[in-house]
Amino acid sequence: MTNDAKRIDVHHHILPEFYVERLKSIGVTKALGVDLSTFDWSPEKALEIMDKMEIETGIASISDPGIWFAADAEFSVSLARACNEYMAELRDKYPGRFGGFACIPLPDKDAALEELHYALEELKLDGVCLMTHYNGVYLGDPGYDAVFSELNRRKTVCFVHPIDPPVDAIPNIDLPTSVIEAPFDTTRAFANLMLQGVLNKYPDISYILAHGGGAVPYLAWRFAAGVKYQQKEGKPGFLRTAYDFYIKNGPESGLNDLRRLYYDTALVSGSYALDTLYSFAGPDHIVFGSDLPFAKIIAPKVADNIKRYTRFPDQDYEAIDRGNCSRLFPQFDAQLRKGEAA
Repeated sequence: MTNDAKRIDVHHHILPEFYVERLKSIGVTKALGVDLSTFDWSPEKALEIMDKMEIETGIASISDPGIWFAADAEFSVSLARACNEYMAELRDKYPGRFGGFACIPLPDKDAALEELHYALEELKLDGVCLMTHYNGVYLGDPGYDAVFSELNRRKTVCFVHPIDPPVDAIPNIDLPTSVIEAPFDTTRAFANLMLQGVLNKYPDISYILAHGGGAVPYLAWRFAAGVKYQQKEGKPGFLRTAYDFYIKNGPESGLNDLRRLYYDTALVSGSYALDTLYSFAGPDHIVFGSDLPFAKIIAPKVADNIKRYTRFPDQDYEAIDRGNCSRLFPQFDAQLRKGEAA
């Protein structure tokens, strides 16, 4: 990596015209409570703002409402394939500027495994985007074990993004669900991943949590104390629990699980939030995220505020902007070196 290598953006959504039109054909017009018609996305417009924000590579992903619609499984499987092939085409058309997190059509286990193989083996995408739940069944559910086993075998990087909670779980508050429910849905998903023992059972999956992990860093102590020792599988034994609380003075086993995860910076701003994320996750487990195009108005300000509101060492800013992603995605540095040689 050169000294002037730019950011890798792990939280970079795309809204291809075919995707928006297919959703519209089944009556789906909003993403986390916001009308999709308000976003005028194209690769060229994405690159324009990427250049302004010094983003070298955006790892494309599909945001809420995702690709799975229970009323039409065939539609969902077809949409996942179309999105994944589009990401590969985008990467090939603009070398070094885009990567891709594959969509997989959970909760259809067999279809998800088939698409996972195609996306990673044939299309060579960079990882998988998982939604926090599918039809109200949250990540960590034992029904997903076959898929997580395969993700673990492949040592996959999984970007986890929130989706609207089940309708009966959305409180009667007159706000888009993106404001409150999105970060809390990420928190719910990782509570269940820990509760079901998935984080320990499949340790070779690298997770990136959207939006700074939702409430996870702030609630980490309470979260770990209240969930880790209730695990369905792999619960710490008596001696380990005694060591954690009487020697380490807290839920150390659970905190260690949470510190192994990666947290992106999308929509995380203010010294209080950034300092909490930094002190909990550490500079080696924070990665840059923009939440483009959904946050296109405020994303540049949020990115600037990482330095404005903090006093990290320079090497930590470099790690957050690119260095940590270079470990997760060494292929992007290889592309950069190849481009420089040319």
